[in-house]
Amino acid sequence: MKSFKYIFPTLALAMFLGLSSFAQSKKPVSIEFEVGGVCEMCKERIEKTMDVPGVIFAEYELDTHTLSLVYKPNKIDEKKIHELLNEAGHDTEKSKASDEQYERIHHCCKYREHVHNH
Repeated sequence: MKSFKYIFPTLALAMFLGLSSFAQSKKPVSIEFEVGGVCEMCKERIEKTMDVPGVIFAEYELDTHTLSLVYKPNKIDEKKIHELLNEAGHDTEKSKASDEQYERIHHCCKYREHVHNH
């Protein structure tokens, strides 16, 4: 019976660790946000940029400048998603590509020059 005194705390710790790792395996998340883009080349580049581990689905809608995305938060976080788009030369509603990153995109893709007046 003396060994039971040691088994219970060990078992409790194992259960706690198992539950905490289960809590970290989060379900896929669906989000939509605005990304600067003006042409089919932009659409292709944006969607290709999202072809990374953790992103399950990515579709860019040119008419609305909206990226629809499904991702696994235990593999990639939203901040990293925005950073990858910036690195590809695209501004998002949460972050902006550097001038150097923006200048690397094709001249027909210069979405900052296509300001819409609403």
